[in-house]
Order: sequence, then C-alpha cells, then structure tokens
Amino acid sequence: MGKSYKQTSSRHRLESWVNLLALLVFIVLAICFVASAISTQLLTPVLVAVLVAVVVLLLVGVFLLRHSRRSGVRAVGSVLAMVCCLAFAVGIGYIRVGLDTLDRITTPSAQTTTMTVYARGGDSRGLEQLLSGPLGVLSTDQANNQAAAEKLEQESNATLTTQPYSSPSELVDALAQNQVDAILVAQNRLGVLEDLEGYAAILSELREVKTLQVERSDESSQQTSQPAPTVDQVFTVYISGNDTRSNNIDDTERSDVNIIATINPKTRQILLLSTPRDYFIPLSISNGVEDKLTHAGDYGIDVSMDTLEMLYDVKLDYYFKVNFSGFEQIIDALNGIDVDSKYEFSSTISETPFHYSKGINPLNGEEALYYVRERYSFANGDFQRGIHQMQVIQAVMKKALSPTILTQYVPMMQALGDCFRTSIPSDLITALVRSQLSNGGDWNVVSYYVTGYEEHHTTYSEPRYKASVIIPDQSTVETAKKLMEQVRNGEIITSPQA
Repeated sequence: MGKSYKQTSSRHRLESWVNLLALLVFIVLAICFVASAISTQLLTPVLVAVLVAVVVLLLVGVFLLRHSRRSGVRAVGSVLAMVCCLAFAVGIGYIRVGLDTLDRITTPSAQTTTMTVYARGGDSRGLEQLLSGPLGVLSTDQANNQAAAEKLEQESNATLTTQPYSSPSELVDALAQNQVDAILVAQNRLGVLEDLEGYAAILSELREVKTLQVERSDESSQQTSQPAPTVDQVFTVYISGNDTRSNNIDDTERSDVNIIATINPKTRQILLLSTPRDYFIPLSISNGVEDKLTHAGDYGIDVSMDTLEMLYDVKLDYYFKVNFSGFEQIIDALNGIDVDSKYEFSSTISETPFHYSKGINPLNGEEALYYVRERYSFANGDFQRGIHQMQVIQAVMKKALSPTILTQYVPMMQALGDCFRTSIPSDLITALVRSQLSNGGDWNVVSYYVTGYEEHHTTYSEPRYKASVIIPDQSTVETAKKLMEQVRNGEIITSPQA
C-alpha cells in the first residue's frame, strides 16, 4: 500500500514538473511571438492590444485546462498547448523570414556591371593568350574598363593594353575584322546592336571567354541621403523593370518598364505614369544628345531617374526595381496566376510556341514571362507590353494575398528578395501598412501613358546607325505633368485615356 502511494505521488510530482515545463515553453514562445509581431512595426496599437489579449486568454485557458482535476480536460489542455506552441513557432519563423526579405529588398546595395571578354567564335585560344595583345574597349565606359582590367591583371598576372573604340558597333566590327583578338565590354552595352541589321548574327558568333562583376563607383547617392516623408506627405517612386537579361537584380540593365508612381497617402491617390522604353529624349549624361530611354538603364538606375526628372520636371524620391525574370519562381511558387488578355496572340520570341487566348489565361512562371515580354504581336507594341507587365504584377499581388501563400511562403519570400530592390525606407513601408490597417479604405489608382510616333535616328549609345525610336508627343507629356501636379495638390483625378 505504501509502495503504491509513493508511486502515485511520484507520478503526480513528475506530471507537475512536466506541466510546469510545458507552461514555461508556452509562455516563452508566446512572448517571443508577440515580440516578433511588434518588431515588424506593421501593427497598430489597437492590433497590438488585441494580439496581447488573445495570447493572454490562450495562456489563461491552457493554464486552467492543464490544472483541471479531470484527466480528459487536462488532455484537451495539453493538445491546445501543443497546437499553440506550434503556431507560435511557425509564426515566429514566418515573421523572421518576412523581416529578412524586407531587409534584403530595402538595404542599399552597390550596383554592379557584368563585364565580359569576348573572342571570335573560331578562335579557341585561352584567356592569357588573348590578353597578350591589345584588348578592345569602349571609350565611353572608362570606369568599368579600369575596374575589370585590374581584376583581369590580378588573375592572369599580366599587364593589359587597351584599344578604345567610340561605339558598340565599332568595337564589335574591330573584333570581326581582326583589328583586335578580344574585346572587353559590359554585356548590356551590346544590347543596342540586337535590333541593327546584320549584328544579330555577329553577336551570336562571339565566344565568351571570361565574365566578371565590377561595382559601379559613380552611382548617385541622392536616393538614400534624404529624410523619409511621413505617411501624410506625397512622394514619387520610379518603377524600373527589365525582363530579358541578367538574373542579378543589382546589375545595370536596360529598363523595359519605366513607370513613375506619384503617391498621395493623405488623399489615397496613386498615379501610375508609363513612359515607352524607346522614347527619344536626352539622357542626363548625354549633353543634350537624344537616346532611347531604355538605354539610360545601361548607365545605372540613377541615370534613368535623372533622365525622367528632366523630361517631366519632377523630383523622383525613390526607385523600385523589378527583375521580371525572377518572377518565374514567384509565380511557380504560387502555383500560377490568372491574367485577362485583351487579345489572342502567340509569343514571337520564345522557342516554345506559347499561345494566349482572349480572356482569362492561367499561366505558369515561364508562360507569364513571355506574356510580359511580347510586343511584336500588337499594333501598339511597347504600350501593350507595359499593360501586360502591370497585369502580371497585379495578378501576383492578388495571389500572394490568398491562402496559397501559407504553403509556399518561404520559397516565395526567397524569390521576392531575388527580384526586387527599392530605396524606399523600410520605416516608410511599415508606416504605410500601419496607416492602411488603421484607416482602411480603397485607393484611387489612375494609369496614364505618354505617346508619340515612330522614326529612325542615331542615338547617344550607338551614333553610327539609325534605330527605331518614339518621338514624344509633347501634348501627352504636358498632360502627364499636370496629372502629377494635381495628385501632389490633393485633387481627385481620372485618367484622360479612360
């Protein structure tokens, strides 16, 4: 009898210790979860109070259930405690991943340029042999040339000599005509030759010998040096998107999407102003010589911003850079998206014959990428491509807000970190979220695009050959300026193109 009493007493003590340990784990995880949620700075004071109240109620409920005299009730308390602990642990992990992604997206990073040594396709010599003679370079890209040459000299233990050429076509011609055995050039600078007659075949025959990344040393710091506006102040964001080249979001690339978002949080208005990639305007670095707007991105995102500031006589506060190639993994992680196409068409640039129907199209990542890249199937070309790119962005946002995100949260956050960069401070982003959670309500989003007509001209980036460009329709440019001013002044606007 005494032995049985001692065994029962021991079990009770053990059970008490297990209950105490489980309660301590529950409390620690609950505190960590609340602290993590608050650390996001996304919750309003009211939501924080509600969260704390719910956690306290769960804590009290688990405590009472676990200390019930009835074993069945205690079992319910145990299950509830385990479920809550699991939920808290998963919530902490999700919050951590989200914060890390926000940090990656908003932390300033150096712009890079991909520099490549090219040789003729039939020349099989190695790098050291090719570097023994003069290396053809662009005279307009001295900083990148020097940085890349220093890296090559360190790796090959050689002293390089360079032969400058004034344009990409002249540089490629020099290689093709045996004036030099190799050229060193930024990959994005050769993009201006892709649409020139005869050069597509020449570019396809080039052999990549060595590729290396160099940091830009001349980029502007204007976007990170200014104080952030409050949630009641108007601010502008340059949205830049490339959809065809490097998967490195920090690489300088031609910008195929050029949208200025004028945002007035006080009146809840957003104006999205789209400018065609081929708009023929002076770049901020070209001393008045016109070029395609898309080529500004080859010289850095700050040049694109400065160029648009000159065109619209407006100050751009921040940038938001999108790599549409990175959208593939996001869309696949979301198990696809749905887009509503205005036209029936087939992709003219993909190896796989993708076909899109008029109406709703379910798309995977690759299909969505070619949906946003297509422009030759439409009479309005780049204008329609810009519309498609905005459709895909909106479809991704809609799907990301659905329950699907819960099962693919981690891979989607990883993809977001790879294909987005912004100079918008994280404090401003979280303040806007808090304001939306607190005040609610819809935003008035108005879209407008400037137009023009096609001609052929030489450009600053390639002065030897004429390229297809869009001459700005100044009346639409003036309308765009007026719309931006109206949003800044707090007026309610509608799109003149609606």
